[in-house]
Amino acid sequence: MEIKTLIKVLMIAFGYLGVAPMLGYFLRGRDLARRLALGFIAWWLVRPPSDFTLMLDSIETYRGHTKGFEFNFIEVIALGLALAALWEKRQDFRYFPPGLWAWLLFVGVGMLSIGNALNPVYVMMPAFKLAKMGIIFVGVFVAVHDERDVKAIMRGFAVALLVQLWICMWNRYVHGGFRVMGWFEHQNPMAMWSYMIALPILALALSKETAPWDAGLFFAAFGAAGLVIVLSVSRAALAAFAVGAVVVMAGTFVQGLTVRRVVLAVLGAVCGTLVLLKAAHTFMARMGNDNSPKNDLRYALNMQSAAMHRDHPLTGIGWNNYGLANSRPQGLKYSQVMERWEENRGRRIYPENFRKNPLTESLYWLMLAEIGTLGFSAFLLFAAVTLWHGWRSTVFFWRSSLGLVLFGVTVALAITYLHCQVERVLTQTKNLSTWIIMCALLARADWWRCQEKARLKAERAGSGITDH
Repeated sequence: MEIKTLIKVLMIAFGYLGVAPMLGYFLRGRDLARRLALGFIAWWLVRPPSDFTLMLDSIETYRGHTKGFEFNFIEVIALGLALAALWEKRQDFRYFPPGLWAWLLFVGVGMLSIGNALNPVYVMMPAFKLAKMGIIFVGVFVAVHDERDVKAIMRGFAVALLVQLWICMWNRYVHGGFRVMGWFEHQNPMAMWSYMIALPILALALSKETAPWDAGLFFAAFGAAGLVIVLSVSRAALAAFAVGAVVVMAGTFVQGLTVRRVVLAVLGAVCGTLVLLKAAHTFMARMGNDNSPKNDLRYALNMQSAAMHRDHPLTGIGWNNYGLANSRPQGLKYSQVMERWEENRGRRIYPENFRKNPLTESLYWLMLAEIGTLGFSAFLLFAAVTLWHGWRSTVFFWRSSLGLVLFGVTVALAITYLHCQVERVLTQTKNLSTWIIMCALLARADWWRCQEKARLKAERAGSGITDH
C-alpha cells in the first residue's frame, strides 16, 4: 500500500471510528451543541468537495460520475449525531426512518446492473457512495427534535449562500470570469444547489413567526441565491428559481397577507427586475447560440443513452460504466452514435478523439442507460415518497412556520426532479448530500405528523371513554 493511500485510510478510520463517537459523546444532551452541528453541516457544504471528502482507488482520468470509493466527512458528523441520539436512549430514534427503505431499494436495484458492466468495480463505487448517504439520512432525522433544529439547518444554509455570493462576486469582478462556479465543480450544480436551499429559506423569511433578525438573514440569503444563479448564467436554473419563488410566495399569501409578506414580495420583485436588466445582455449572448439537435451535444449523448437502454432495458449497461460504454475502444458501438452525429455536422472523424467521450447531462437518461428501467423506476419511487412526505406534512402543519418551510422544501425538490431531465447534478457530492438532508427533514416532519395524529386519536378515544 502506498504511503499516500495509507494516510488516507488512517484519516478515514480516525474520522468514522474516532471523531464520530467522540462527537456523539459530546453532543448527547446538549441541545445548543446539536443545533450548531446541524448548522455546521449545512454551512460546510458550500466548501469545495476536497475539503470534506477523501477518495480511495481514485481514477481521476475516468469521465464517470463517481471516480473512486468516496468517504464524506459530513457523514462523520451525521454519525456523531446519530450516536448521540442512540446514547440518549431517545424513544424517537429510528435505524430506518420513513423513506430510507426506498433509498436503499434504489441502491440495491442499481447494483443489479453489475451483470452487464464492462468494469464491475465501477458499479460498486456509486453503490458505496449512495448507500453511505443513509448515514446522513439517519443522522439528520434523529438530530432534528423540533422546529428550532430545522431553523438551525436553514441558518447554516443561509450563511452558506452569503459566502457563496462573495466567492462568485470575487470570481466575476476580480478575476474576470464569465460563467462563475464558486466552490463548485461546475456552474450548473452551484445554481441548482442555490435554488434548492433558497426556496425553503424564502418561506421562513415570509413566516410571521420568524424573528425579525432571522427574517433579514433569510431574505438576504434568498437574494444572494438569485445573484449566484445570475452569475452562473444558467438559464434553466434561473427559470426554476423564478417559478419556485412565485409558487412559494403564492403559498404564503394563501396562508394570509401580512405587512412583511407584501413588503418582501415588492422588494424582491424590484430587486429581481433590476438584476435581470443588468444581466440581460449576458443571457441574450447565451440565447443566441444555436442549440438545435444538429448542433447540441446533449442530443447526441441522449441518443447514445437510448441505444444503451434498448440493448439492456431492464438493468442497464452497468452503474458508472457510461464513460466506458460510450467511448473507444470498449464502447465502439455507442461511440459510433456520436461519431455519426459529428460526421453529419461536417466534422472529420479521428478515432483517438473518441476515447473519452462525455456523459449525458440528463440524470434520467443516464440512469436509463446505466441501471435500466428497474433502477430508474426505483429512483422515481424514492422521489415520489419524498414528495408524498412533503405534501402530507405541509398540509398537516400548514398554519405554522414549519408548514411553510416544508412547503418550500417540497417545491424545491419537485422543481429539482423536473430539472434532472436536463442536468445530472444529483450525482455530485455537494448536491447529493444537500438533497438527502432535505429528504431527511421531510421524513422527520412526516414522522411528527403520524405521532401527532396518533396522540389526537388517543385523546379522542380517552374523551369518549370518560364521557361514557
